[in-house]
Amino acid sequence: MSINEESSYKVLANNLYKFRVLNNLSQKDLEDKSNVSAVYINQIEHCRPNKGISSLIKISQALQVPPCILFAEESCPKYLQCIERVTSLNSRD
Repeated sequence: MSINEESSYKVLANNLYKFRVLNNLSQKDLEDKSNVSAVYINQIEHCRPNKGISSLIKISQALQVPPCILFAEESCPKYLQCIERVTSLNSRD
């Protein structure tokens, strides 16, 4: 895993943990609410690479955008900034 992938994975792990705790949910509670196994949730929270997540991170890097942008709505200011940045980078080529 590259440094950028590892960094993105750590951000995901920290945020998943943070929002789970803020919602007063155990991993088992989150499993019940999301229908995603607690084992899988634990793997993400402990930065154990996962094919699907690792692939999204690699795709976002290839597209020159942060992984969160792949999930952002077009009205998100950060989304619009990324569109402008990538467009300007490609117009230089």
